[in-house]
Amino acid sequence: MATIPASVRLADPDGRAWLRAALKTVNAPLPVETTPEEMVSHVLDTHPDLHAAVRIAALIDEVPGPTLANLVARHVFNYNELKAAMERIRPFGLDMTETENGRWISEMAGFEVSQDAPSP
Repeated sequence: MATIPASVRLADPDGRAWLRAALKTVNAPLPVETTPEEMVSHVLDTHPDLHAAVRIAALIDEVPGPTLANLVARHVFNYNELKAAMERIRPFGLDMTETENGRWISEMAGFEVSQDAPSP
């Protein structure tokens, strides 16, 4: 399956606005701001570096759940992509799987998988 480019994911002005809102939280303690395009790249990159891992951890752990849900509703990310990003940052010592949002993302990702399965 081809990855949807950031430009398409951010084409919806509401999706871009929700990601900008999330980035206010992610960027608050950082010396260099992350753009919406960079955040999409960080979440989807299969080989994140520490720079990306810190931003992914902040997105998952510090951004309110309703904001994350709006990012999914606006097709900026899906729950499976967020869960995969969360798993990829574990080797950096950033385990978000047991945070409130981490558990919720994992649960919702499981639902997405079941939604994609053919009906019996």
